[in-house]
Amino acid sequence: MGDAADIREVFLAGISHKTAPVELRERFSFDADRARLFMERAAARGIEEIVYVSTCNRVEVYAAAADARRAVAALTEILGDFSGVPSSESEGAVYRKYSREAVKHLLSVASSLDSMVVGENEILGQLRECFRAAVREKKTGPVLNKLFHQAFRTAKRVRTETGIARNPLSIAFIAVEMARKIFEDLAKRRALLVGAGEMGELILRYLTKHCIGEMVIANRSLGNAERIAREIRPDARIIPLEDAASAAREADIIVTSVSARDFVFTAPAAREIMKRRGAKPLFIIDIAVPRNIDPAVAELAGIFLYNIDDLKTIAEENHKSRMGEVEMASRLVEADSLEFMEWYEGLAAVPAINRIQIQFEEIRRRELDRYRKKRLKHLSDEDFGIVADLTNQIMTKTLHNPITHLKKIAGSSRGHRGGRSIEDAVRIIMEMFEK
Repeated sequence: MGDAADIREVFLAGISHKTAPVELRERFSFDADRARLFMERAAARGIEEIVYVSTCNRVEVYAAAADARRAVAALTEILGDFSGVPSSESEGAVYRKYSREAVKHLLSVASSLDSMVVGENEILGQLRECFRAAVREKKTGPVLNKLFHQAFRTAKRVRTETGIARNPLSIAFIAVEMARKIFEDLAKRRALLVGAGEMGELILRYLTKHCIGEMVIANRSLGNAERIAREIRPDARIIPLEDAASAAREADIIVTSVSARDFVFTAPAAREIMKRRGAKPLFIIDIAVPRNIDPAVAELAGIFLYNIDDLKTIAEENHKSRMGEVEMASRLVEADSLEFMEWYEGLAAVPAINRIQIQFEEIRRRELDRYRKKRLKHLSDEDFGIVADLTNQIMTKTLHNPITHLKKIAGSSRGHRGGRSIEDAVRIIMEMFEK
């Protein structure tokens, strides 16, 4: 396994709705191909394990490397290259966490405690998909595999042992609630849903529940749009994504949640749509990251545009109403973080313990061979076997206390690697038995 100093330390660099507005977050959001290239570049810079996570509210990179501080510097540089955001612009928004702090953060994220909408269900599925993508690219290893599976187990505990997910809200729910506040009777309104992914499916469910009038779904994959329509809203009209602009002329409500590098609706396109609509107002909610709607669209008369960050007020009210459940969930996260750290910090002691055991075993066997050839050659194989067992027992008992001491050193400072102090302890132990 190598020296204790070579044990990989877990860390993360991230940006979220708590530290940056959507216009900055979206620049760090990469599509699947670019995320794969990003992880490959990180691996080439010596980051042994990496998982890129991108959701509507956060972009976080979880990683593990022998030299975490150097790896974070490399990761920050690569993020700057891929996003095009200079460090001077992002420094106040990007956070970095190490060891226990990073572990606790991931468990909190998976449990939806760090979400804009506390208790929402989408984040766990998004984390699973990001983790699977990293696994497919062979970018994970023993540390992140263990960590992410722990996060998934913790999220399940939080949902089953607390009421945080009872009557759950979501970004999709809040988006539809905003539409209901603008239009009292949705049954008289037409809606255009752009994007039929997981978030789009949730929006369709909520709009259908509140009896939206005419429903149109625009999506790249017509098959996927047809599938969710069959399950939720069989009379929905399915159109290709490129026809969304023409459908927008007849819509009262547009909700966009499609993954796209460029704007689905630009300001000139929206201006043309409004010309054809006359004086009819248009309500648009853009919950995609990167954003689907050009922000300049908000300046056009008759258009009411909201993005993901505009949903914060409702989300904050939801958070206040669930504070008791949040406290219970936080205690579960804390306990599971400690459990993971006990395993994680113990890794630092394993190479040192192995090295001590190997060296003492070499000494034992060397001495046994010397005595067997000279002073104990008169013993039968059976009797010599008894002597060999005795020396093994003596060695095991002699090393018991030193090994126990090393394990204590490994866990003595939670949240920090103990590589140097372990090496010092090994050196002292070995010097005690050297000539």
